[in-house]
Amino acid sequence: MTTDERPPAERLLAAAEELFGERSYNRTAVADICSRAGMATGSFYAYYGSKAEIFAAVVRGINADLRMAMRAALEKADGGQRTRERECFRVYFEMVSKRPWMDRIVRESEFVAPGLFREYYEHLARGYGRGVRAAQLAGEVDTRYDPEVIAYAYTGIGNFVGMRWAEWTAGGQVPEDVLDDVLELLGRGLAPPCQE
Repeated sequence: MTTDERPPAERLLAAAEELFGERSYNRTAVADICSRAGMATGSFYAYYGSKAEIFAAVVRGINADLRMAMRAALEKADGGQRTRERECFRVYFEMVSKRPWMDRIVRESEFVAPGLFREYYEHLARGYGRGVRAAQLAGEVDTRYDPEVIAYAYTGIGNFVGMRWAEWTAGGQVPEDVLDDVLELLGRGLAPPCQE
């Protein structure tokens, strides 16, 4: 049926992610997923118990892919907190450019499986919060701020900037000057520059 060499469970997962992103959860049937994966419908249940189960696997897979990509970028990042922030935003924006439907799927999970939606953001925020706390201990970030507040602010900024420049422009890229503005905003806040 297909020349795709990936294991069947991976083919199903990739097909489900694409279809949920293109059509939505409710407008995607198990038969559609199997057809896209090049498999018979009956074989679906050897790998996933239901459409809800594969949807959860898709959302968790997006989260795991994003966290793994950010972790890899951080391992290579030389420099302080601003460099680390740039790398994490860059990786996220690149991922949204390649998979413009990913945030749409996560947003839909708020209504399909609210606990899953919360789990997704809690996982991201925990990682961001640990990074912020380490930067605070290193004297790179003001210790007056709660790392969790900063983590959720980063998440919201990333979501909406990615949506505007990558998702809404069908495979577009977040321009470098937009990333510069995001980092300047995070580093300096909204206060006007000091006048001498």
